[in-house]
Amino acid sequence: MSADPGHLLGALLDGELRQGEEEGVRTHVRACDRCRRELRLFGEARTVVRGLPPVDPPFGFYERIVRPRHRARAGVAALVAGAAASVAIMALATPREAPISPHVAQLVDTHTASASTSGDPISEITPAAAPVSFQR
Repeated sequence: MSADPGHLLGALLDGELRQGEEEGVRTHVRACDRCRRELRLFGEARTVVRGLPPVDPPFGFYERIVRPRHRARAGVAALVAGAAASVAIMALATPREAPISPHVAQLVDTHTASASTSGDPISEITPAAAPVSFQR
């Protein structure tokens, strides 16, 4: 607990402090005139506010509160729809790899099979690394 528990006085009045905190604040308040006066003023203000009569809200108050939520939901829905549309457009617009004829893997396999029968040691390691490029 800090040396001046003034920020805990409201919680003390409302019974929101743990037992150890409450005992520490009460001990401090007994010794500190300023905190004791502040606690008394808090209590008086609380009593005055709780004694006020209930007030009916003005006409349309609830509607003004609820209406922005519908707008917010519509805004969120529009944002989600826009994000989904963006993902769909990106998926459809992504360039596809052009098919290569004949297939490179098939060429490597054919070369490996023919090279392995010729006894060429360099050609036998071709599948390990086959740098291939086609000029168009």
